[in-house]
Amino acid sequence: MKRRIFMIVVAAVLVFGMLLGCTATTNTPKSTAAPTTGQSSLPSSQPTQGVLKVGIDDTYPPMEFTDESGNTVGFDIDMANEIGKRLNMKVEFIPTVWEGIFAALDSDKFDCIISSLSITDERKKTILFSQPYIANAQVIVVPTSNETIKVPADLAGKKVGVQSGTTAQASGEKFNATTPFESFDTYPSVVSPFEDMKIGRLDAIIVDGVVALDYVNKYPNDYKFSGIKLDPEPIGIGFKLSNTALKDKIDPLITAMKKDGTLVAFSQKWFKDDFITSVK
Repeated sequence: MKRRIFMIVVAAVLVFGMLLGCTATTNTPKSTAAPTTGQSSLPSSQPTQGVLKVGIDDTYPPMEFTDESGNTVGFDIDMANEIGKRLNMKVEFIPTVWEGIFAALDSDKFDCIISSLSITDERKKTILFSQPYIANAQVIVVPTSNETIKVPADLAGKKVGVQSGTTAQASGEKFNATTPFESFDTYPSVVSPFEDMKIGRLDAIIVDGVVALDYVNKYPNDYKFSGIKLDPEPIGIGFKLSNTALKDKIDPLITAMKKDGTLVAFSQKWFKDDFITSVK
């Protein structure tokens, strides 16, 4: 009798245990853990998405700047994002003070510079450039009321400002050597000399034409072009000299964006003009 009762108890325990196991399995949620780092959630037929790190000086309107909402916007920003889209890569912008941007590129803080970077023979010694993507030249901006600065010699005895570390500074130094200024001031950002000119501290600013156009169009009562023409300085993307692989991926995209009208559309958006078709 005891053996019979014992067997019944054992059978009941086994059945109860099986029921508990089934219940636990049924109620266990599916895992929501993120994939292991390095795994791609894309279909196997798609390349794994990577990150393109882009160095910018985000105080350079309308090429790259922070708008009133705190967003980084501008011609170069639109172009970089389009490159990222065509490469199936996320773009990460890394704001950098212009004077340190070349050292940051060299130390791999980012993959390339897309930030109104003028192509010059001197820079080609240390930087690998893409093909040029926008036409540009240094210009001289003066107050709207100024009627005396019309040729480079007119800068003699004047207060001139530039952004430091730029080709504008190099141009200013050449002028200053032959046509001494009253003062030659350098600024960490391009915004500052325009602010100083507005309050009468500068007589002239040497600056990229694409930037000058933005200021002249927005503030016609404060600034105008002097009429002095300087040498063309087309703009390109800068890479480390050793990074030919990335250059070779991006150059065909620039060609395609020129041909399909993408860059012209960006130019019209930011400059109300076409600075693409004439680039050489």
